[in-house]
Amino acid sequence: MRDLYSISEVAGAFGLTVATLRFYEERGLVRHSERRGRVRYYRRADLARLAYAQLWHEDGLLTLAETSAIVDSDRLGDRLALIAGQRDALRERIGRLERAVGVLTHMLDCRTDRALECPMTGTYIRGRVDAALDGTPEPTGFWPEGYAGAAGDCAPAPASARPARPASPADPARPASSARSVGDEQLLALTRDLVSATAKVRERACGTIGDLARSFDRREVRTLASLLSSAAVLEQDADCLESELNALGELATTGLFEVGDIAALRRLPRASVRPADAEHLDRLTAEYL
Repeated sequence: MRDLYSISEVAGAFGLTVATLRFYEERGLVRHSERRGRVRYYRRADLARLAYAQLWHEDGLLTLAETSAIVDSDRLGDRLALIAGQRDALRERIGRLERAVGVLTHMLDCRTDRALECPMTGTYIRGRVDAALDGTPEPTGFWPEGYAGAAGDCAPAPASARPARPASPADPARPASSARSVGDEQLLALTRDLVSATAKVRERACGTIGDLARSFDRREVRTLASLLSSAAVLEQDADCLESELNALGELATTGLFEVGDIAALRRLPRASVRPADAEHLDRLTAEYL
């Protein structure tokens, strides 16, 4: 087995250029064993240090300065201190990238022509506007964690993505939110069903919302009200439209959603509503719009 390799052989074997390998040597990341003329040669044992440096720099994504410090350190405490911050920063970056993939995947799959009419996107955007004007933190949720939606699914952000301004004694128009909540899992199941391609599934979801109206907290009510309003505007099935308006009427009795949450109803042509359902629409528009 050979034990001596020229600089060009080492560079090619390790996926580097000769200039990069020379630079690494200047930084102390590798040391040659001997020279023959102007050519540097490395022994197999010397290259373990280079492979170790690549572990930190290429795989661990540390800077060359950080890599040099680690390669030259034999103390566990020093090594841990150097890499802990990098690991945490990478985890944060991974989270941002995963969220970006979720956002872009949803926007690719969204079935609406106008992006702001998408129930999920519209809910998120209204949440950002609320946060900006109320001075609350921006919404961080957009795509339900762990859910890779199928094409055509448009679900609103989970309740945690819609920050609601806290009620106060000086703001009696905003009823205090109670401790009740159905939880994110059931809320997500309802939102998926409300955008199902199957009319019966949408109707069943509306019926469940009506039954549970008094069990939702403020954020859940606002999320569902916004989704139901957008769904009603896009609805092509008369029975589903009736169910959506009925569910909105039940949510209205809680007093927990606001004008902006159902603003989409302004785009619902009254002519498309059956006479028997017009009463629900008129009551909602009179009270909120």
